Amino acid sequence: MWNPFQHLKEPRYETLKRVQGDKLKTFKQTDVNLNCSHRYEGLVDYIAGKYVYAVEIGIGHFPDVALLLSQNNVRVFATDIKAFRYRGIKGITDDITEPDLSLYDGLDLIYSLRPPPELVPYMIRLSHRLSTDLIIKPLSSEHCDGQLVCYENTSFFLWSQR
Repeated sequence: MWNPFQHLKEPRYETLKRVQGDKLKTFKQTDVNLNCSHRYEGLVDYIAGKYVYAVEIGIGHFPDVALLLSQNNVRVFATDIKAFRYRGIKGITDDITEPDLSLYDGLDLIYSLRPPPELVPYMIRLSHRLSTDLIIKPLSSEHCDGQLVCYENTSFFLWSQR
């Protein structure tokens, strides 16, 4: 798989500049070697342009989008059923099937990347309870019932509560 950051020897101190269309984008590296595929750039741009405070549900071993969002002035934290730690992201252990609602106060957005399809209804329920938008970026072979959004080079599903 293509890795746009593979040439970096000291990723934690590098600044990356990439051309996307006619825009020059700058990304600062953190201690995690960002491996954000071009498939997610549109999602990051969409979220950063519309939301201030977000949570990623089920972050697992893929912190790249949350890190990029935090570097684009989005307050973001992440939850997963298993404990994890990534520098630059507040991680909280929570079960989406029985969420602790107090963790999600003040959110603009709930999002999840490639979640198991059986967990999507729980995310929809949580977004309704909180009157918060929900974005799901499923595997390319999966379909959700939300509104299909194609932004830049990325497609995802949106449930808007606004």
